[in-house]
Amino acid sequence: MNLDPSRRALDHLQQICLLTDAEHAAATNDPELPNALFRTPAEALAWVVAREFVPQAQLADLPARAAPGQENEAQAIVSEATDLISGEFPLPPWAQLHIRLLDRRVHDGVSANALDQLLNLQLIDAAQHAHSLSMLPTHQEGWAAPDSLPATLAWTVLRSGALSEDELKALAGRTSHTDIVADAIARIDGAKTTTRVTSTSTTFSLDSMDFSTTSSSSTTALPSMPFAVPPSSASQTRTFTWTSSSTSGPAPSRWKNKLIGAVVVALIALYLLFGR
Repeated sequence: MNLDPSRRALDHLQQICLLTDAEHAAATNDPELPNALFRTPAEALAWVVAREFVPQAQLADLPARAAPGQENEAQAIVSEATDLISGEFPLPPWAQLHIRLLDRRVHDGVSANALDQLLNLQLIDAAQHAHSLSMLPTHQEGWAAPDSLPATLAWTVLRSGALSEDELKALAGRTSHTDIVADAIARIDGAKTTTRVTSTSTTFSLDSMDFSTTSSSSTTALPSMPFAVPPSSASQTRTFTWTSSSTSGPAPSRWKNKLIGAVVVALIALYLLFGR
């Protein structure tokens, strides 16, 4: 019986005793599981903590539960899971994890073998192949997604930069492998959304203790990431810019996306005002 990747990862955590039977049952019965983006044990553990089936305060102590002979693997899983729900800014664990999993899933199916096949099919040239090979993501053996030519071709546009979007679209008219190209284009289009964007910039000066706010709006195409956090500034005047979006299509109902905007604005504003 072949389980879906998410359920398989949760089962592995139970097998090496990082999850108790009760915690495993609660996670596998969670109605949010079908929408989950995770596929590896570390991602699964981070999701279990983010969903509060295991308290975050207990995460560091979980390796002590490990079955005999599984201690090293358990420690590695816990360390990676901790990184997945941690970050520089004080966002909730589920928000930290959601951002990281969105990025990781773009790499699913990307492999050296798929790049070799794309080269053989003349969908990329030797220079593009070599450039992409140097930027291949690292996958955990046994937990990686199956090799995918469309996913890898889309990745050469979205991540490696070996192809431009225009170059990819041009392939559709001069290749016999139109199905691969069309699938890759659809993946890229799915990673974007046409959005009405309103930006509000609030500046707080430590010298004058004054606030100033400016707003602007435009319609543009943005990557379908829930939000972006600006880098910290070493200057005395710090500016925080929040971009709120309303999409023209139906929004995904994963991981409380509708709450991300409000939570991020409040948490980062508090962080900038009182945390420095």
